[in-house]
Amino acid sequence: MFKPTWVQYTWDLTSLPTNAPTLESRYVVNSATPADAELLDAAIARSFSMEQAWSNHMALRMAQIRRAIQEDLPTGKTNFIVIRHGARIIGASGIRENPEVSINFVTGVCVLNEYRCRGLGTFLLHESLRQLHDKGLKTAHVITKKGVTAERFLYPKFGGKATTPPVEAIKEMELSPSAFLSK
Repeated sequence: MFKPTWVQYTWDLTSLPTNAPTLESRYVVNSATPADAELLDAAIARSFSMEQAWSNHMALRMAQIRRAIQEDLPTGKTNFIVIRHGARIIGASGIRENPEVSINFVTGVCVLNEYRCRGLGTFLLHESLRQLHDKGLKTAHVITKKGVTAERFLYPKFGGKATTPPVEAIKEMELSPSAFLSK
């Protein structure tokens, strides 16, 4: 029997809880700038490399993300929200604020392994959803691999509903490095 390896989470942003999770004062959250490109790339790559479920798609997935960092970060088409601890980027979430796109999370929520289980992923997910809501979006979507930590423990938060992703979106993710570029 075929088991799907991809899952889409959708959030109804009109019912997003307004009480945001808190972030410890030692961490700083802001949007990445083009000067952050190398640190951003390294943090996202390390986060993905710790998830065994991504191993078969790691090269293609990182090619998609690197292209978005190179092309979308300087233009602002993708907003890369980052959490910093000192000079390090320890968490990131690349979001497309365009209501016309089918996938709003370019990177998904990424947190370095040594910083997980501290509420940073929950904070970053809520902040990403809040920013999408504030831009007027009614729903937000992410597609991820079934079984990864975010799929099991993070994306169900704030009303995230799991569904089978559209076939076109899966084909783009599996075949095209440009699948996540902003339109």
